[in-house]
Amino acid sequence: MKNLLLPIVVFVCIFSLKSQNQTLSRYIPGTLFPATPISPAGNSYRSASGVPGEAYWQNRADYQIDASLDDNQNKITGMETITYTNNSPHPLSYLWLQLDQNAFKEHSKALDSQHTIDSFIIKTGHKFTGGYEIQHVEVINEKNEGKNTLASYVINDTQMQILLSEPLQSGSRLSIRINYSYRIPEHFYSNFGVNRTDILNTKNGAIYSIAQWYPRLCVLDDVEGWNNLYYLGNGEFYLEYGNFRVNLTLPSAYIVQASGELLNPEEVLTSKQMKRWEEAKNSERKIFIRTPEEVTDIASRPSKPTCTWKFKIDNSRDFAWTASKSFVWEGIKINLPEDKKALGISLYPIESMKPDSWERSSEYVKFSIEYFSKKWFTYPYPCAVNVASNLDGMEYPGIVFCSAKDIGNDFWMVVKHELSHTWFPMVVGSNERKYAWMDEGFNTFIDNLAEADFNNGEFKGYLARDLPFEQYFADTLVPVNSRPDAMGNKMVFVTQYLKTTYVLRLLRSNITCKERFDAAFKRYIHDWAYKHPTPWDFFNSMNNSLGEDLTWYWKEMFIENYKTDQAITSLDYINNNPALGANITIQNLEKGALPLNVEIVTSGGHKVVYNFPVEVWEYSDKYVLKTETNEPIQSIVIDPNKIFPDINRSNNYWRK
Repeated sequence: MKNLLLPIVVFVCIFSLKSQNQTLSRYIPGTLFPATPISPAGNSYRSASGVPGEAYWQNRADYQIDASLDDNQNKITGMETITYTNNSPHPLSYLWLQLDQNAFKEHSKALDSQHTIDSFIIKTGHKFTGGYEIQHVEVINEKNEGKNTLASYVINDTQMQILLSEPLQSGSRLSIRINYSYRIPEHFYSNFGVNRTDILNTKNGAIYSIAQWYPRLCVLDDVEGWNNLYYLGNGEFYLEYGNFRVNLTLPSAYIVQASGELLNPEEVLTSKQMKRWEEAKNSERKIFIRTPEEVTDIASRPSKPTCTWKFKIDNSRDFAWTASKSFVWEGIKINLPEDKKALGISLYPIESMKPDSWERSSEYVKFSIEYFSKKWFTYPYPCAVNVASNLDGMEYPGIVFCSAKDIGNDFWMVVKHELSHTWFPMVVGSNERKYAWMDEGFNTFIDNLAEADFNNGEFKGYLARDLPFEQYFADTLVPVNSRPDAMGNKMVFVTQYLKTTYVLRLLRSNITCKERFDAAFKRYIHDWAYKHPTPWDFFNSMNNSLGEDLTWYWKEMFIENYKTDQAITSLDYINNNPALGANITIQNLEKGALPLNVEIVTSGGHKVVYNFPVEVWEYSDKYVLKTETNEPIQSIVIDPNKIFPDINRSNNYWRK
C-alpha cells in the first residue's frame, strides 16, 4: 500500500498547486504604489510634510455666557456674547452657527432620517419636542453698546446663518449677543445618538448633563470653507478654539461642575467644603469634598436661594457642565510634567458607590491623565471632571460623562476612553463630523497602549471588544475614511473605533516599529495641537516623520476597504535537485498588500524564516522566493505567527 500511496500524494500536491496557480489575482500594483501622490499638493496653509504651513490660519470664537436652570420645567435660559475673530484672508458677509438642540424639533433632519434614533422611540411612539427658542440676536457696537443693531438671521434645522450688514474684514472681529432658551431632552433619549445632554433621575435628585447647550460657531477653514453639516447624531463636532467665561445660576442645593476652573469656590461652597477643596488639590489620595453621608444633609450647601457658579477655560473648543443635588463629590491631585498639577474630580450618586465602579473613579482619573500627559502631551486644563450620568460615555474639554451603572472592565474602559479624548479631539481639533476615526479611533488606539501600565494589566479595556480581524475587512463594511452619518451605529463602532485601532496597532508593531511610530505620532500631536488637521495632514505627517511612503497602507486600510490574500502557488526545486534549493512562487490574490513572512522546514528538521518588506509587491502580483535550503522541503507557511490579516489562510500552507 505504501508504494501506491506515494504517487497519489505527489499527484494531489501538484494538482493542488497548479489549481492555485490558475487563480486570477485582483491585485494591481500601480493602485497601491502610484507615481503621483494621492493627497492634495502642499500649499502655504498646509505643507506637504504634514505640518501647518507658514500662512496657516484659523478663526477664533470667544464666549461669555450667563445661564440659569429652571429645574421645574427642565429648561435652560441663557444669554451669550460671542466675539468672533476673522483670521482668514477673506471678508465674511455672513456667519454660520450650530444649533444642535434643534435636532429635537418636530421633523428635524435627525429625527426624520432616523440615523441614530433608538428602538424605544420607534416602538412606543414617545415624542419629545424641543429645540432652541431664539429670542434676540444683535451685533454689538464695541465703541457704543447703546447703538447695537439687531441682526438678520435665518434658521434652517440645526444651523443658523447670521447675515452681516457690513462684511467682517480679514483681521477684524465682531461680537454678537444671543438670548435663547430650550427644554432639556428627557432621560428616555439616553440611547438616542443625537442626545448628548440629558437627565438621570436618582433617589436624591436628578443629575443634569448639559452639553451642546448654546449656539456655537461653525468652523471656517481653508479646506472646505464653512463646515456647516447638519447635526444628525453620529457625526459629532468640529469647533473653533477660544476662551470661555461662563456663569451658571441654580438653586443653592445643587452642586455644579463644568469645563475649566471654578473661579469663586468661596461663594458656592460651605467652609468645610472649601477646606476639603484646597486639601484635595495637593492630595495623592482622594478627598471627599462632600461625603455620602452629607448628600441628604441640608447643611452641606450654603443657606441662600441661589448660587452663581463662575467658570473659565482658555484655548478650548467647547464647554459643558453638570448639576445635581445628589452628588457625592471627590477630589484628587493629578501630577503633570514640569511640576504642573491639575485637580481630578468625581461626581456620582450614592447608588453608584460600588467597589468595582465609581468608588474607583478618582483612581482611574488620576492614572489616565498622568499616563497620557507623560506619553503624548501635557493635560492642558486645570481640572478633569468625571460625572455619573445616563450618557454612556461622552467627552468635552475638562469634563466627561460616564455611565452611572457601569462596573468592572466596562467602567474602566469608558472612563479612560472619555478622558483620553482630551488629546483627540480637544487638543488635536479634527473634524469629528466627517472623520470620526481621527477622534474615536486614535483615542481607542492610545487607550490600548495604556492597559499594561495600569495595576499590572488588571483590565483589557477596549481590547476586550476586539473582533476577529476578518470582520474588519468584510465586504459589507464601508472604508474607515467615511462620514459617520453615512453608516449605521454598529458600523461606526467597528470601523471608526475598532478597525482604526487594529490597523494603527499593526502599523506600529509590525510594519514600522514602536519607537519610530510613537515619535512620529507624538510629533503629529504637537504640530497640530489646537489646530484643524485633515486626514491628509495626518498621512503626510506620518510619512515624513517615519521617512516612509505609506501611501499603500493609507489607501488600503483607510481610504479603501481592501483585503489581503497571500497564497503559495508553486514549488520547484532548482534543476530538480533539492540540494540546490527551490523556487517558491507566492501570489498576492486580493487588492491589498502587506509584508511577506515565510517559514520553511526541511526534511531534516531545519527551519528557515524569510521576512520581506511590502515592496516585493511593487511591480507584480507574484513573488518568487529562491531558498537557500539543501534538502527536500517538508513544509512552507506564510505568516507563521499569524501577524497579518490574511483573509484566507488555507492557501498559506504547503506540506509534503
